[in-house]
Amino acid sequence: MRTVAVDAGLGVVLGAVAVVAVRAQVAFGHAAPWGREGAGPPWAGGPGPEWGQVTLGWGVWAGVALLVVAVAVRRVRPAVALVAAGAGAGAVLVGGGVVNPVVVVMGALVVFSAAIRMEPVRFLAWALPLVVGVGVLSRAGEPWWGLADGSLWAALAVAVGVAAPWAGAGVFVRARRQGRAREREAEVARHRYEERLRIAREVHDLVGHSLSVISMQAGVALHVVDRRPEQAAVALAAIRDSSRSALEELRRTLAVFRGEEGAALEPVAGLDRLEGVVEEMGRAGLAVTVERSGEAVVLPGAVDHALLRIAQEALTNVLRHAGAGAVARVEVAFEAGWVRLVVADTGAGPGAGWCEGAGIAGMRERARGVGGELAAGPGDGGGFVVRVRVPVEGGV
Repeated sequence: MRTVAVDAGLGVVLGAVAVVAVRAQVAFGHAAPWGREGAGPPWAGGPGPEWGQVTLGWGVWAGVALLVVAVAVRRVRPAVALVAAGAGAGAVLVGGGVVNPVVVVMGALVVFSAAIRMEPVRFLAWALPLVVGVGVLSRAGEPWWGLADGSLWAALAVAVGVAAPWAGAGVFVRARRQGRAREREAEVARHRYEERLRIAREVHDLVGHSLSVISMQAGVALHVVDRRPEQAAVALAAIRDSSRSALEELRRTLAVFRGEEGAALEPVAGLDRLEGVVEEMGRAGLAVTVERSGEAVVLPGAVDHALLRIAQEALTNVLRHAGAGAVARVEVAFEAGWVRLVVADTGAGPGAGWCEGAGIAGMRERARGVGGELAAGPGDGGGFVVRVRVPVEGGV
């Protein structure tokens, strides 16, 4: 509604100027021919226009009114605006007026706005007949409508030539807007894909780690349930604690992704929970040592969380693949502008021709997501090693 009000005000102003311009053109036409003594325009010392002899016909008033309406609705009803502008220009011509620059500007505004808001084919189907009609009406007072002397073709060329640049500019603006809209849609789609990938990675790491621990503890319970039931009870209690902890963390994670109120206020899991992961691994039968070096700095939440998940996934892989009796070591080192994470084990290591699985690929994506790099492979002395380096500000 505000758009129509603004455009209506613009149309009224342009319409008033157009009426004055048409009146001036008609008045000058009634003045004495220049070249006679005492004649000519006022700036040349002539008598000026004969305003008292000027009477505008109904066609001029109706035409200007239609042009005002066309300018007012050009952005909300472009097809209606085109018809009103064409009819208005035709009425001005038939009513005895002359298409002056102000009328041309009003029509050009309508054509430009319609070209922006209408499909090109639909715009051409509406605009071309109207422009041609205005060109034909401009020759209404000529014998055979200008066909006798060929002036009709010149009038049509002028009408199309005046409208074409404005139509072309509108089509160009429309194409630019559509291009920007497609870019925004592609950006939104990319963000949605990345968000889904992040959720999938988070759930994979959390559930995969928890299920690996639970599976290991369940195996221990089955192994000792008949001979040492007290140890089976310990393993079952560990399964209960691990599953409860996993469910709680999964609930918090999904609450953040769903945008639940208060969920974002909970701190993101980071390296401060590394000891808890180590204890859980210990209950599952994997001995893990943690070494920290360098002057610790406060890490960004995304970096802190990524390093914890990488360490968790690497230890889960050790639990799955390193074999019985393997020992793992986790090293967190703060260096100049970097934080380094190393997870190594003393297991048998992968055989020849090993290839990366989804777990390592996910860890690498997490490292890249925070600007870091990850390398994983067999250790020099056996086992398997995962190395991560992430840049941080404020490192010593």
